[in-house]
Amino acid sequence: MKIFPIACESLGTRSFCHLVMTESVNILVDPSVSLGPKRFGLKPHPTEIAASWISRQTIMEISQLADVIIQTHYHGDHFTLNSPRKYEFSNKEIFRALYNPEVTIIAKDYEKNINYRQQQRAKHLWKNKKISVSKADNNHYEFGSTQITFSPAVPHGVQEASVFVVEVMIKEGDRSYIFTSDVCGPSSKEATDFIITNLPDIVAVDGIPFYISKTEEYIEEAFRNLSKIVDEIREIYIDHHFLRSLEWENKLQENLGRKLPAFSNLRNQKPFLLEAQRRQLHNDDPTREDFYNSFYVDDYSITYFRELLQKNGFHHYWKKLKEDVKEENAKLKNI
Repeated sequence: MKIFPIACESLGTRSFCHLVMTESVNILVDPSVSLGPKRFGLKPHPTEIAASWISRQTIMEISQLADVIIQTHYHGDHFTLNSPRKYEFSNKEIFRALYNPEVTIIAKDYEKNINYRQQQRAKHLWKNKKISVSKADNNHYEFGSTQITFSPAVPHGVQEASVFVVEVMIKEGDRSYIFTSDVCGPSSKEATDFIITNLPDIVAVDGIPFYISKTEEYIEEAFRNLSKIVDEIREIYIDHHFLRSLEWENKLQENLGRKLPAFSNLRNQKPFLLEAQRRQLHNDDPTREDFYNSFYVDDYSITYFRELLQKNGFHHYWKKLKEDVKEENAKLKNI
């Protein structure tokens, strides 16, 4: 089993998209990318938009090798929406190309444990007669020697009672991996129990969104749950909500007495946090308002994105990622 981070906060965007490759199946998890519309009172810096663009390009290219798509919930940073989102580079054509009849789709139930807004988004997937979608919640699937087990619906943080996600465990032979999706800590007993009960070899956890105001009780409970997981599991990667602040490593040290690697470290990539540095990005390279008013994707903007990525030294990650994924796929498929 090999895990390839494609897009996440430690790679400059809001996402937790990755590819899991086993001898039996290629599994694309939560294929989407997003940007925080406002942070520190500022719109996304062009460098963030460039990271979003290359992430979307990579997701779409790698999706062509996917046998299975897993959809843990329907927030825009996890689910590609069936509508134009200019900084996320999504539209109906992208939606149809991604969620196509050739791929097996296993997704969060759209009828139970879901709020109205997520349900309306999910219907674009579930009501599409050209594709087949299977329910993830509390279900188990097998693809050759690979087993995929989903948790029941668990809260997207205990303070968000109307939003639920599913956690997923992927197992091949004696190796297992759990992706928590958005459990905000984990902040709930249910989300924590799924991890502790299954005791995987590897966990990718989203962490607490402590950059948003939360009660002390909420934060303490989330860190207690994370501490339980850290005590039981050797290989843990933290990302997503937790890395929207430059204080993430200090917060871990203060509350756990140790640091955890970011998801990008799984591929030996030092994190580059862009949203967390948005204020600094705008200070160092101010952006005119007319950039946002007139923004659209053309040859000029794509050239500009590439220049920004090269200037910041980020471009090499996705190039190498695609090369490694294709090489691993050829090896597994005996091409």
